[in-house]
Amino acid sequence: MNKQEIKKYLFQLRPYILFASVIFAAAVLFGYSIAQNFPEEIEQILEEIKKELGPLGDATSFELFLIIFEQNVFALLLAIISGIFFGIIPCLSVFANGLVLGIIAFEVLREFSWEILLAGILPHGIIEIPVLIVSAAIGMKLGISVLERVFKRKGSIKKELKKAFKFFFYILLPLLFLAALIESFITPLLLSLILGS
Repeated sequence: MNKQEIKKYLFQLRPYILFASVIFAAAVLFGYSIAQNFPEEIEQILEEIKKELGPLGDATSFELFLIIFEQNVFALLLAIISGIFFGIIPCLSVFANGLVLGIIAFEVLREFSWEILLAGILPHGIIEIPVLIVSAAIGMKLGISVLERVFKRKGSIKKELKKAFKFFFYILLPLLFLAALIESFITPLLLSLILGS
């Protein structure tokens, strides 16, 4: 995929990226608000999640990297492919991720500080969040292509899928790899330095 193709595809994605960004931002605020208004219920849910993630505490940085990378690739590929169902699932996916981030932000700020929150999210999140939003946008665009094909008999779903996969594997996959590396090796180091100071 050359630079011209990348620019053209990103230009086509602009309205979907904007829409996905609005959903994500609204979900973050909503998640923060829920956690603020129902702290006990949210704490119980987080405790259950911690129990599920318990074995990850014993994982090495490399094992953690593999788990994070695999889960992110699977989740975002699913968000793209599921776009064929009229783009609904990508919208739900970006909303769910924003909701979780909002809840986590509230919990971290309640127990720690903005410094800890930013150190825990920003290094990898500055890559991972845009990739999540763009993946959702691709899924939405695919959904619109399906609708156009069904109702207007124009466009090609196969062609749209091909463009989506090319963009994912050439652009988004390497970024997910980098984000997983940062989250596994750099983020824990930053947090330990701040918490230890």
